[in-house]
Amino acid sequence: MDAMELVTFSVNGAEWRLRDVLKLACMEGGFTAIEDSIRRAVTLEFAEQHNLSIDELEWKAKVSEMRQQLGLYSAAETLAWLSMRGLVTADLFESAKVQLLTEKVKCIVSEDRIDAYFLENRLSFDKANVSQLVIGSREQAQELLFQLEEGEPFYKLAQTYCLNSSSKYDGGYFGWVGRAELNGEEEAAVFGSEAGQTVGPFPFGSFYRLLHVWEVIPAELTEEVRLKLADLLFEEWLNEAVKRSEVDVKLWGYLAGEPLG
Repeated sequence: MDAMELVTFSVNGAEWRLRDVLKLACMEGGFTAIEDSIRRAVTLEFAEQHNLSIDELEWKAKVSEMRQQLGLYSAAETLAWLSMRGLVTADLFESAKVQLLTEKVKCIVSEDRIDAYFLENRLSFDKANVSQLVIGSREQAQELLFQLEEGEPFYKLAQTYCLNSSSKYDGGYFGWVGRAELNGEEEAAVFGSEAGQTVGPFPFGSFYRLLHVWEVIPAELTEEVRLKLADLLFEEWLNEAVKRSEVDVKLWGYLAGEPLG
């Protein structure tokens, strides 16, 4: 038997052969191909069960997008890239088809859950734009708070006293943070404050820090958030779908010395 025709695994009775798995590894540039192929098999099974299809225009557009991402701007470059990996043009089109079907499956399994998930977890999507001032003691932090109250700009104090080198020379600017990136005391103070307030001091490892709040933005279900939630919910669905599937990875047995076939 041709080793490339070995059945690598089956999912719900559908067999995937070593040739298919290795093609995926070549296309994806990695060798987590067993797990990736199983996830792909489960996704494609769902797509088939729901009669999902793609039209020729979106298919060609996806192939063009993939070529651009790979830096392949001519037919010759594309053929050379495929040839180096033992692939043909049909494999590129098949990969594009799978990506498109995956997006359609993601839409089906996540769309009706996004709004409810957001409402249940909306606090985790709040954002605050902050600067930090890390100092060595609570007493020094209190002294700097007095200077802030007297009108000294936060950024000047940060440039002078901040012990965190990555933010010191930016006037203490730290960036956008979510609730999960702050400890409980910091979270309550930052997201309960108004723009322009400085809160703290808070324990910060063996140091203390003051946080200056530039802006607090309550969570909104923007298109960007919808896309992130779609990815999250799809991953949850796919992980559960794989667990429910009857997966038999025959390749491990072959590697352990079991007869081929």
